[in-house]
Amino acid sequence: MLLILACWSGAPDRSAPLEGYDVLLVVVDALRADHLGSHAYPRDTSPFIDSLAEQGIVFESAFSNSSYTRESVASLLTGKLPSRGGAVGWVAQPDRAAPCLGEIFRRAGYRTGFFSNTSQLALQGFTRGFEEFQFPTRSWKLSGEGDKLSTRALGFARRAGDRPLFLYLHYLDPHAPYDPRPRFRQRLSPAPVAAPLALYDDVVPGIEELVDAGFGPGEPRFEDLVARYDAEIASTDASLETLLRGLEALGRERTLVVLTADHGEEFLEHGFVDHAWTLYEESIRVPLIFWAAGALEPARVEQRVSLVDVFPTLLALLGVQTPDGSFDGAPLLEPSTGRPLDAPISRPHFAELLIEERNVVRAVVQDQWKYLAVHRWTAPERRGQPSGKRAPLRLDDAPIREELYDLSRDPLEQQDRSADSPPQLGSLRRVLREYVESTNLDYGTRRSTGKKAAAEISPETLEQLRALGYRQAE
Repeated sequence: MLLILACWSGAPDRSAPLEGYDVLLVVVDALRADHLGSHAYPRDTSPFIDSLAEQGIVFESAFSNSSYTRESVASLLTGKLPSRGGAVGWVAQPDRAAPCLGEIFRRAGYRTGFFSNTSQLALQGFTRGFEEFQFPTRSWKLSGEGDKLSTRALGFARRAGDRPLFLYLHYLDPHAPYDPRPRFRQRLSPAPVAAPLALYDDVVPGIEELVDAGFGPGEPRFEDLVARYDAEIASTDASLETLLRGLEALGRERTLVVLTADHGEEFLEHGFVDHAWTLYEESIRVPLIFWAAGALEPARVEQRVSLVDVFPTLLALLGVQTPDGSFDGAPLLEPSTGRPLDAPISRPHFAELLIEERNVVRAVVQDQWKYLAVHRWTAPERRGQPSGKRAPLRLDDAPIREELYDLSRDPLEQQDRSADSPPQLGSLRRVLREYVESTNLDYGTRRSTGKKAAAEISPETLEQLRALGYRQAE
């Protein structure tokens, strides 16, 4: 078995350097790593996040385990990959049998709070173990609500007393609709276009016609769309500063901040816009920063890691007692010093997008090679159209397309090497097959052998998904 699992006996590590620290696990929705100043982006989107990066540990090649929020966050909170944790499809959520970070930290004596500006996560699987959970923004088409989320979290911190905190915070921006607050739009956007395009009303359903008419890099309406996205990053950056300054004012200076994103965002690099369509780098490359003032030595780490590694890393750093069991991730930092651990480049990393009504794709990266196995694929020009009823996929169904990229020479994934690199293709195909067989889950289905099928999507949930731009097959 090539899959690397990390197992612990359950005993706390008394040498943990951050034992007793408050923990903020911050997820910024749809935030591409390469749109931050800390990752060499030329536009000034993230001055506060950049300051955390300068003083913290930055994993330069971090990626999410899915490009869909529910699948990705479930992996983050449980340390299990989507298929292995049973969190797949439109209504993905952590399996009841998988211990979640909220439960673990609450048992360890922490005050636990869950604050999200997307009610996509308003499911028991995500909020399990949190004493208090709030969704201050119930509308699905509001931008600029980050300060409201920070204020709610600070209110919880004031009531926490002397107990340490474990807070999960999910900021919706820069997720569409890309409608930033005026001061950030004025600072980061070029001159506004006469008729700006709305991502879900104009771009997603009409992408083929727009591209044929010249929509893309350099075209004013495209550049306006990207600039509005960047302005929302700046808005969230300011909201994060409000949160951290507020905690300092409360005397909570012993704080570990883990900042990341649930996925990236696509801007026509491979013909798609938005997210939850593919597993190319622009869709899954995310920031991952660990910051604790004076407690963690600044470092930049080049090795590839993924969000499934955050779970065991937090438990090791905080000396929190772990449940019996195994996890798909591995600690990234040495428990006694907080310094980065060396991980073998040969360790395989997996990402999955398992939405039957849309695209079903899996990816594995090993050494410098990335392999994509596609079992369902909605081409860009058909994304806004119903695709009709389709039979469930089977584990032994052959991929309808395979792609292979040498990320060391082609980080933007522009040259498919599947035709001229058969040894690497065969090797990664076997690695992915072993992983899939270990999950006991059919490709793309919401059913796991021996487990109860997930509930059908309710009309309310379907309406929420549509409001966020997701489209289910009719």
